[in-house]
Amino acid sequence: MKQTKRRILAWLMTVVLVLSVVTVLTPAKEAEAAAATAVSTHGKLAVKGTQLVDKNGQPFQIHGVSTHGLQWFGQYNNKAAYQTLRDDWGANAIRLAMYVDEGGYYSDRNGMKKKVTDGVQYATELGMYAIIDWHLLNVNPKNYTSEAKSFFKEMAQKYKNYDNVIYEICNEPSNCPWSDIKSYATEVIQTIRAYDKDAIIIVGTPTWSQLGNQGHTYEPADDPIRGYSNLMYAFHFYASESSHNQWLTAKIGTAIDKGLPVFVSEFGLSEASGNGNVDLNKAAEWMKRCDDRNVSYCVWSLCNKNESSALIRSSCGKTSGWNIDDLTKAGQFIRNHYRSRMENTAENNPEVKNLAPNITVSYKTHVQTFGWENEVSNGKMAGTVGSAKRLEGITIRVSGDSNLGIRYKTHVQSYGWQDWKENGVMSGTTGEAKRLEAICIELTGANKDKYDVYYRVHAQTYGWLDWSKNGEMAGTEGLAKRLEAINIVIVPKGANPGVATSKTFVSAYPGSINYKTHVQTFGWENNWRADGTMSGTSGKAKRLEAIQIRLGRNINGGVRYKTHVQTFGWQNWVSNGTTSGTSGLGKRLEAIQIELTGQAAQQYDIYYRVHVQSYGWLDWAKNGQMSGTSGLAKRLEGIQIVLVPKGAAAPGKTARACINR
Repeated sequence: MKQTKRRILAWLMTVVLVLSVVTVLTPAKEAEAAAATAVSTHGKLAVKGTQLVDKNGQPFQIHGVSTHGLQWFGQYNNKAAYQTLRDDWGANAIRLAMYVDEGGYYSDRNGMKKKVTDGVQYATELGMYAIIDWHLLNVNPKNYTSEAKSFFKEMAQKYKNYDNVIYEICNEPSNCPWSDIKSYATEVIQTIRAYDKDAIIIVGTPTWSQLGNQGHTYEPADDPIRGYSNLMYAFHFYASESSHNQWLTAKIGTAIDKGLPVFVSEFGLSEASGNGNVDLNKAAEWMKRCDDRNVSYCVWSLCNKNESSALIRSSCGKTSGWNIDDLTKAGQFIRNHYRSRMENTAENNPEVKNLAPNITVSYKTHVQTFGWENEVSNGKMAGTVGSAKRLEGITIRVSGDSNLGIRYKTHVQSYGWQDWKENGVMSGTTGEAKRLEAICIELTGANKDKYDVYYRVHAQTYGWLDWSKNGEMAGTEGLAKRLEAINIVIVPKGANPGVATSKTFVSAYPGSINYKTHVQTFGWENNWRADGTMSGTSGKAKRLEAIQIRLGRNINGGVRYKTHVQTFGWQNWVSNGTTSGTSGLGKRLEAIQIELTGQAAQQYDIYYRVHVQSYGWLDWAKNGQMSGTSGLAKRLEGIQIVLVPKGAAAPGKTARACINR
């Protein structure tokens, strides 16, 4: 009897558990609860004036990714793929491109509807918006009115209670006037509204959804569909298409100014064919046009097709979890740009604690292509992220304390470190296409010791580095990487701003003393050696032909050196990374002298030894002594260099540092 009661109790508990799971998986609650999602935060979208807005009436922007034709690339229509786009890329919408022809809906109605409903389910579970795209191409949509009404009737009945479903009722109509598109759209809208009263509906526009016939025409804006709310009008562009950069560039702004809500339901970085060139500069300009107007967009396309608009490399077989090397040139750009537009802008505009009261630090940057941006202050991002644009100049000023000033210097491509600038004077260049690579900032004035200035930069390849402080270098050196953005704050002296400060700078030079050599046959070594590591070769009978030496960034002072070159004899002294020796002349180095200058010479001794043909490693030379041979016609093959504190023990024997004939 007790066993029977236990079985009944266990059965009842199972039923309760199942019912509780079923209760959780309703359309309103399907989004995974791991974190707030776009749909859980913003809910059902609407159109207010020309703007897409969220459930709170606040402007909202979709950053979506379009599938390719589901009949061809359905393997990417999976939950893991969409979660990668959501979590790694920052995408908040999936456009499900259901072709009507070309092996799509007309060929397999049930199969294609299953792919669409699967895609909506995955997006819903992930808290993403789902755009159901009736993907007509190069046709008059009126020819498909009956089928479209039947399809969207079924979709609207199914998704009428979903907050995340958007209907795109004709992808790229062409070869027909706006009046035909409008007539078709009105019938399909009526069908949807009979069931789904307020979902967003995107209407295709003439000439492959270019907001009007070719040229500066705006038929949908001049004659919109009336009597229905929450309608938007499709605009498509391809960033590298020459004709799109001639007369389409004004279309978005002009149409919005005429009162038309615009939605870029498809765009690509390639030419309009989906293939050809990818122009990242043009792509960045197009992104800025959309972002400046808060226009939503979906990029074409999520597939590994061997064409330049595809986001996944053709050699990549993964259908989710892509790393950066799995992405095409277009895919890498889109991932970077979408990540920069993530709604959690704390990545770009972090919260900094203990800002100095009544003190404002204001700054603005000159950005490649875009010119001077608007001034921002107190930790807000200046510059761009995800647009592959270099910072070229910067101005910084402080206010709130007449006894406080600020100065700054930048490391500029080709020119190196510039002189200090102060209080709103530009550092860097304009009109020369030179990137900023690093920056130092420090406070000035009678009250400078009352405050600390913190700053961090977004560097090409490395992203956001940690925060530098009070004149420390921020950025990179020796890597030819552009600065793309910057944050700056001021806090009371000694206050904890609550930010990371460990990785503030990335250097190609790994140690206190850095050096690399030009080796016979092999040329310049790819990487700098440091702090006693051998540069060159041993046992390969290869001569050293040239050398560069420089101090690490934390050592104040300099280093100078000269080499004895076959035939030419002793060369002049050079310093701080300049080449000594020759390349392309087949001349061996035979000896070298190295010494420190400035403050470094007071703090350190520099030791060095060479590997010489026939003799092997010689002993250590020091502070300008000759290392190598004289009059023996013997090549240097390798070198080691170290710094030791002034007066400390040598790293090894010193008796036989050179050999003279």
